[in-house]
Amino acid sequence: MTDKAAMRGPGRPRSDQARDAILDAAFQLLEENGLERFTIEGVAARSGTAKNTIYRWWPGKGGLAMEALLAPCELGVPIPHTASAVADLRAVLDGIAHSFAGATGRVVASIVLAGQNDPSTLKVYHEKVVNPRRQHLRNIIERGKRNGEFRPDLHVETMVEAMYGALYTRLLIRFSPLDEPGWMDRHISQLLEGALPRPLCNQRG
Repeated sequence: MTDKAAMRGPGRPRSDQARDAILDAAFQLLEENGLERFTIEGVAARSGTAKNTIYRWWPGKGGLAMEALLAPCELGVPIPHTASAVADLRAVLDGIAHSFAGATGRVVASIVLAGQNDPSTLKVYHEKVVNPRRQHLRNIIERGKRNGEFRPDLHVETMVEAMYGALYTRLLIRFSPLDEPGWMDRHISQLLEGALPRPLCNQRG
């Protein structure tokens, strides 16, 4: 039994148990083989569920893969809301880097790479994973602009792109590990240097 299955506990309705078994099997297969070799047939065999049951809940493998990826705790990076937008950005990006450094990152990488030839799957990934996370960062940055932590003219979208770009570069190209000690802190600190309010220049008399 996987950790996720153990968390779900006994006494659940049969339909919920079947759905959980399918999601557990789907995540295992994604982790083992990536999206390219991921099939509804394989999930049915691994979960002991009929294919028509799976198709009744998920019309294609892309949607099933996304839900398996988003199952409890797999991409559940907490979204903090403290008095400091800077601290909240650090916490969110540290959480994503930690998530991407393990099994979840391998699954995400396989989905992103396979999605280059499968626009429908990539579209679901954007809708279910990328867009919500980007919005969380936008909200934090906008809050930082309102409370004076960031420059009022800071371009939010550019900041979000820069923060995520480094994560996906390490995830997909793997030139350095995502869990390299101190890397994320240095990355964020460098980005924030251009985001902090500019000191007032002395007026020449």
